[in-house]
Amino acid sequence: MFGNRRGEYKKFPGVCEFEKKAEFPALPGESAGVRLLQPFPANHRKWNWFPPPFNRGFLMRTRAILTVLLLALIVTGSPLNAQSKKKDQTRTTKHEELGERIGTMVEEVIAKIGKGLSLTREEEDLFSVDSLKRRSRRGIKVDSDEKSVTYEGTVRINEDEIIRSNVIVKGGDLMIYGKVEGDVLVVGGDLYMKDGARVTGNAKVINGEIFEEDGSAIDGYIDRSSTRASSYREEEDRFRRSSFRLNAPWVSETTNLDNFIFRYNRVEGIFLGAGSEKRYYWDGWRDYSVYGSIGWGFKSHRWRGNLGLSRQFLVDDGHLLELGVEGHSLTDTKDHWIISQGENTAAAFLIHEDYRDYFGREGYGINAGYAIQEEDMTIQVKAEFLSDRYSSLDNRTEWSMFGGDKVFRPNPLINDGKMTSILTSAGLSTMEKTLRGTEGWSIYSTGEFAKRRFGGEFSFNQYVLDVRRYQPLGQYDNINIRLRAGTSEGVVPTQKIFEIGGLSTLHAFPFKSEIGNRMILMNAEYIINGDFLGELDFWPSWLMSGFNFILLSDAGFVREVSPLVSWTDGFEDIRWTDFKHNIGVGLSNRSGSMKFAFVWRTDRADNAKFIFRIARPF
Repeated sequence: MFGNRRGEYKKFPGVCEFEKKAEFPALPGESAGVRLLQPFPANHRKWNWFPPPFNRGFLMRTRAILTVLLLALIVTGSPLNAQSKKKDQTRTTKHEELGERIGTMVEEVIAKIGKGLSLTREEEDLFSVDSLKRRSRRGIKVDSDEKSVTYEGTVRINEDEIIRSNVIVKGGDLMIYGKVEGDVLVVGGDLYMKDGARVTGNAKVINGEIFEEDGSAIDGYIDRSSTRASSYREEEDRFRRSSFRLNAPWVSETTNLDNFIFRYNRVEGIFLGAGSEKRYYWDGWRDYSVYGSIGWGFKSHRWRGNLGLSRQFLVDDGHLLELGVEGHSLTDTKDHWIISQGENTAAAFLIHEDYRDYFGREGYGINAGYAIQEEDMTIQVKAEFLSDRYSSLDNRTEWSMFGGDKVFRPNPLINDGKMTSILTSAGLSTMEKTLRGTEGWSIYSTGEFAKRRFGGEFSFNQYVLDVRRYQPLGQYDNINIRLRAGTSEGVVPTQKIFEIGGLSTLHAFPFKSEIGNRMILMNAEYIINGDFLGELDFWPSWLMSGFNFILLSDAGFVREVSPLVSWTDGFEDIRWTDFKHNIGVGLSNRSGSMKFAFVWRTDRADNAKFIFRIARPF
């Protein structure tokens, strides 16, 4: 443990710790530094405190003084034994034994002091001016061999550094900005992987956490463990559930709300509001969950919002049964799966493109559901009774910061009227974020049954299935695949019809150019990290590891069949030529949250279409 004039200290494994630290003015005959506020614990091992300045002369003088004092203790004991020898032989024997014990203790202490204070060439450099400047980034190296290097205290590996061995850090944090060609082990601290950092081997943290930024990479496995493994797993489960969220991609925008709501679109203009998200109390902390939002559209001149109440019953740890009710007046859309509200707001505000179509929806819903959220899996089944009145909305604004002479697409008319339906849904997600991208399954299906006998003006059944797989293939590449299919029976209103083409569907085709009541859509991305040629000496790994190359392919099929046939009909005699298809190449950042690509239709010779996204397509 080292003290300094600011009252700071550095912690090492096995070293006595301060319960508190404070800065005191120097007392008479005392140097400024850190004063121990609490006594040593009975089981402390050893500690070193070197008041400033840190230099070789001070260490050598300290060693010499301690050595002289200990030798003096031996010398003063020896004459006493010699003078008393003639008087009392028994007493002499006891003194000799005491002298021998003291001598042995002195030798051990001197050996420890010599080991602690002797300066090797490496340790001598530790106290040089240049080393003091580096002190803020690197702890003390206590051991090294051909395969690994061990440090005590917080260690920082800079952007321009490459460590070609395993790295072990004890009692401190490891912050990596550069590259470690080997494994990493952190004991009693945290591992921070900064943007551009890379570990070519495995990463293991004991009694700590791993924090990963976009653009960082660990090629091997990641292991977080504790000296009390069962306790660690319990704490991890409790943390996941205490987030109060349903960790699934199908969560509705009407429940997953921000505290401050800002959106911009062609039917409302700027919309400002406040919201409170729906919380899932996985630990049974509360029985009721209240959520809702309220806001004002500055061009539509209309208040919009919703208010919901859910009664939750804790069936088991991480298992919830819920009953709920909601009232709403919304500017709604069926295009949530195509583009998120945030990305669409950015497009409308900046480049004069609104990729959503809107309608008004006012009414209420009553629902019942069961949700399970485990460490590696989320499941939800739900049934809702919905009674809503739908209405068409018109464009209200043409303003955009950029975009030149472009104008917004007209918002399409819908079939106005009252719709009363039962909406069922079931979802399973094993998705998790890793340094190589998202991994796992997402399966979600819905079935909506609207009947006039329920009190509405529409009668139809509609079914949608969405299956996604995110699969790492190796150290540098992975593949993402989505299959989305839909079918219906009865006369489906315009606001429920299937439409594909353009963004997130068939990228090279006109936006929503394929319309019908039968749909099959397949999207695939093959992603390879830019550092896949990192073994080449001339390859700029420091740059390319932060980028991904993307090969993408889309295929879609839409068909219109009679509303009188069953929902299972209409998929007969499908040929590959019935599908619209495009291919493309692109480049993205490490996480895939921002990318651009060029895509081409395969059914005819055509110019490439450029796409730019600030969110993943699926």
